[in-house]
Amino acid sequence: KRPVVVWNTTKRCNLRCVGCYAAEYDNEDDLTEDEVESIITQGEAIGTRVYTMLGGEPFVYRPLLDIIERHPQSVFLVFTNGTMINDRVADRILELGNVCPTISIEGGREGTDARRGEGTYDRIMAAMDRLRERGIMFAFSATATSQNIDDITSDAFADFMIEKGAFYGWYFAYMPVGRDPDLSLMPSPDQRDQLRRGIMRIRSTKPLLVADFWGDGTLTGGCLSAGRKYIHINNKGDVEPCIFAHFATDNIKDKPLLDCLTS
Repeated sequence: KRPVVVWNTTKRCNLRCVGCYAAEYDNEDDLTEDEVESIITQGEAIGTRVYTMLGGEPFVYRPLLDIIERHPQSVFLVFTNGTMINDRVADRILELGNVCPTISIEGGREGTDARRGEGTYDRIMAAMDRLRERGIMFAFSATATSQNIDDITSDAFADFMIEKGAFYGWYFAYMPVGRDPDLSLMPSPDQRDQLRRGIMRIRSTKPLLVADFWGDGTLTGGCLSAGRKYIHINNKGDVEPCIFAHFATDNIKDKPLLDCLTS
């Protein structure tokens, strides 16, 4: 088994989205460049070739692309708000060839700016245009809430993401954590079923691969966590079974990655 390594090099972010924790951190909470380098090197030694970078906002971590450049044999999926993908960053991603940005979006302009801040939608559109024009593979990531479920499961949204150049997309259900958690934003049972049906329809009718992080567990034989198919390493180095299960007995700073995996 060669699990995907999912991690937070940093929890810092340049946005303050509704219901998110990321604005509460500073650079003292980051993993060091040497620590990140060590994790990838150890992972590659046991055959892991896919690394998912989370945040906060991964592109606020200055060494990120320099580290990736040293590992051309692996692929890095970077979940990003897209606002830091300017021409220089897009050119660097094209040059590297092993980075796949996954850009967060809440549907249309109104829903995206309401959660992520005024003007964010336009910055996301500009980032997608830069990536598409350069032929860079990228994806979208949508948080399903009680308010945007109709939008993000619509044919119009899927068609627009295809037009913008997205190759695939992730859906996550809103989790009431972080600053001022709002239970009313959680999708209802009927809306979760609407999400399921919408994803199945998009997959069967559009040239776009979309996935529900929780709802598609049946396609992977159940939960991926605890090294079965992936692990999560947080910004403090704790090796957790899942990003949504904050439990750890080992830390990558104290033990080799393989020892953590076999704990």
